[in-house]
Amino acid sequence: MRALYPDRQSFVERHGNGLRSLSALRIVLAETRQRGFAIEDGAITPGLASVAVPILDHNGLPLAAVAITYSSEAGPDLHALVARVKRTASEVTRRVGGSSI
Repeated sequence: MRALYPDRQSFVERHGNGLRSLSALRIVLAETRQRGFAIEDGAITPGLASVAVPILDHNGLPLAAVAITYSSEAGPDLHALVARVKRTASEVTRRVGGSSI
Protein backbone atom coordinates (compact mmCIF):
# COMPACT_ATOMS: atom_id res chain seq x y z
CA MET A 1 0.00 0.00 0.00
CA ARG A 2 2.87 2.34 0.66
CA ALA A 3 3.67 2.34 -3.07
CA LEU A 4 0.16 3.64 -3.84
CA TYR A 5 0.12 6.10 -0.93
CA PRO A 6 3.70 7.18 -0.20
CA ASP A 7 2.66 10.41 1.58
CA ARG A 8 -0.37 12.44 2.72
CA GLN A 9 -0.56 14.24 -0.63
CA SER A 10 -1.37 10.88 -2.28
CA PHE A 11 -4.79 10.83 -0.64
CA VAL A 12 -7.59 12.56 -2.54
CA GLU A 13 -9.35 15.29 -0.59
CA ARG A 14 -13.11 15.25 -1.18
CA HIS A 15 -15.32 17.82 0.46
CA GLY A 16 -13.31 17.75 3.69
CA ASN A 17 -14.10 14.05 4.17
CA GLY A 18 -12.15 10.92 3.56
CA LEU A 19 -8.93 9.33 4.63
CA ARG A 20 -5.77 11.33 5.05
CA SER A 21 -3.17 8.77 6.08
CA LEU A 22 -2.02 5.22 5.45
CA SER A 23 -2.73 4.26 9.06
CA ALA A 24 -6.33 5.51 8.74
CA LEU A 25 -6.73 3.48 5.53
CA ARG A 26 -5.42 0.35 7.26
CA ILE A 27 -7.94 0.80 10.08
CA VAL A 28 -10.84 1.20 7.65
CA LEU A 29 -9.72 -1.87 5.66
CA ALA A 30 -9.41 -3.97 8.82
CA GLU A 31 -12.89 -2.92 9.97
CA THR A 32 -14.30 -3.66 6.52
CA ARG A 33 -12.74 -7.13 6.45
CA GLN A 34 -14.08 -7.89 9.92
CA ARG A 35 -17.60 -6.69 9.02
CA GLY A 36 -17.60 -8.41 5.63
CA PHE A 37 -18.86 -5.34 3.79
CA ALA A 38 -17.81 -1.75 3.12
CA ILE A 39 -19.81 1.31 4.06
CA GLU A 40 -19.31 4.99 3.42
CA ASP A 41 -21.48 7.99 4.07
CA GLY A 42 -20.66 11.25 2.32
CA ALA A 43 -16.94 10.54 1.87
CA ILE A 44 -17.23 10.44 -1.93
CA THR A 45 -20.30 12.59 -2.59
CA PRO A 46 -22.04 14.64 0.09
CA GLY A 47 -25.57 13.39 0.72
CA LEU A 48 -24.94 9.90 -0.67
CA ALA A 49 -23.99 6.70 1.15
CA SER A 50 -22.97 3.27 -0.14
CA VAL A 51 -22.76 -0.35 0.95
CA ALA A 52 -20.54 -2.81 -0.94
CA VAL A 53 -19.88 -6.55 -0.69
CA PRO A 54 -17.09 -8.41 -2.52
CA ILE A 55 -17.52 -11.01 -5.23
CA LEU A 56 -14.91 -13.68 -4.60
CA ASP A 57 -12.91 -15.81 -7.01
CA HIS A 58 -12.15 -19.53 -6.57
CA ASN A 59 -9.34 -18.67 -4.13
CA GLY A 60 -11.63 -16.54 -1.97
CA LEU A 61 -9.99 -13.32 -3.16
CA PRO A 62 -12.00 -10.25 -4.20
CA LEU A 63 -12.73 -10.25 -7.93
CA ALA A 64 -15.26 -7.40 -8.04
CA ALA A 65 -17.99 -6.00 -5.81
CA VAL A 66 -21.71 -5.35 -5.69
CA ALA A 67 -22.61 -1.95 -4.28
CA ILE A 68 -25.68 0.14 -3.76
CA THR A 69 -25.66 3.91 -3.32
CA TYR A 70 -28.54 5.75 -1.72
CA SER A 71 -29.46 9.13 -0.33
CA SER A 72 -28.09 9.58 3.19
CA GLU A 73 -31.36 11.29 4.07
CA ALA A 74 -33.38 8.22 3.05
CA GLY A 75 -32.19 6.36 6.13
CA PRO A 76 -32.80 2.81 4.88
CA ASP A 77 -32.68 -0.18 7.20
CA LEU A 78 -28.93 -0.82 6.94
CA HIS A 79 -29.22 -4.41 8.17
CA ALA A 80 -31.79 -5.27 5.47
CA LEU A 81 -29.84 -3.41 2.79
CA VAL A 82 -26.60 -5.24 3.63
CA ALA A 83 -28.44 -8.57 3.58
CA ARG A 84 -29.78 -7.87 0.08
CA VAL A 85 -26.38 -6.79 -1.24
CA LYS A 86 -24.76 -9.87 0.34
CA ARG A 87 -27.33 -12.16 -1.32
CA THR A 88 -26.60 -10.61 -4.70
CA ALA A 89 -22.82 -10.83 -4.21
CA SER A 90 -23.15 -14.47 -3.09
CA GLU A 91 -25.14 -15.34 -6.20
CA VAL A 92 -22.63 -13.66 -8.53
CA THR A 93 -19.77 -15.34 -6.63
CA ARG A 94 -21.46 -18.71 -7.14
CA ARG A 95 -22.01 -18.03 -10.84
CA VAL A 96 -18.34 -17.16 -11.46
CA GLY A 97 -17.20 -20.28 -9.61
CA GLY A 98 -15.96 -18.41 -6.59
CA SER A 99 -15.82 -19.47 -2.99
CA SER A 100 -18.56 -18.64 -0.49
CA ILE A 101 -18.71 -15.29 1.24
